[in-house]
Amino acid sequence: MILLVGDGKRADVVHGIAQVEPLVRERASDVRVDLDQSLDLSTHRPRLVLNFGGDGSILHIARRLGENQVPILGVNFGKFGFLAEFELPELLVRLDEALAGKLPVRNSIMLEVNITREGRTTEMLAVNDVVLQHEPDGRMSTIHARFAETEIATIVGDGVVISTPLGSTAHNLSAGGPIVHPEVDAIVVTPICPHTLSLRPLTLPAAGPLELWVDQGDSIRVTLDGQNTQKISGGDKITVRRARRAITLVTHPSRSYFDTLRLKFGWSSRHTTPRR
Repeated sequence: MILLVGDGKRADVVHGIAQVEPLVRERASDVRVDLDQSLDLSTHRPRLVLNFGGDGSILHIARRLGENQVPILGVNFGKFGFLAEFELPELLVRLDEALAGKLPVRNSIMLEVNITREGRTTEMLAVNDVVLQHEPDGRMSTIHARFAETEIATIVGDGVVISTPLGSTAHNLSAGGPIVHPEVDAIVVTPICPHTLSLRPLTLPAAGPLELWVDQGDSIRVTLDGQNTQKISGGDKITVRRARRAITLVTHPSRSYFDTLRLKFGWSSRHTTPRR
């Protein structure tokens, strides 16, 4: 099955899918269109997802796929298009290659996030990052961190970003964390405005586990991929490790990861003053 997915409330997305759908149906026998997120992806398992939207919609569809990850080709209808590497005209040119599985793909780790509260554990999935921040009252948070049974830090400040390499160019980058190539098997821990001169971003083995908690009487917000937010309090515990499955993104055959960094961020660009 080839799945075309997008936000049915956006006219530009609906129009884009309408251009591509008949071309896909000419080339594939089983094609589904999901504009309202109603398709059960635990029973309807595509072999390729054509995602029409921005980077956030790619994060969303990857979490919907869960354990059943398949290649996702992002068609950019967003503002940035770092993960959604194809513009609509580029997809139309490359459609036969995409459907035949001849375009390059990149596998990147995701995060399994477990929140344990009163003996009960809720498991969730994050593609980019897990962000812990204090409730919005202006106070600093105190977050304790332990890795592989060893306490590593007490982070006092505005919070902390736990990032995948794929997500290292998102909130992690804004917080001063490093850019990490998406094929690296690691987790990045980046404090947000730490109230110290000595605490810096830390890169850890992805297998983990990384455990985080707050003191009794305190509470923080836990946000996954900027989309799913929960509140935890003292006595609760967050455990983060590499998820069992990786996200698979179809990449542009004419651009490397570093080309995309330069294109979207101006990374490693040299600014010079023109000679007179």
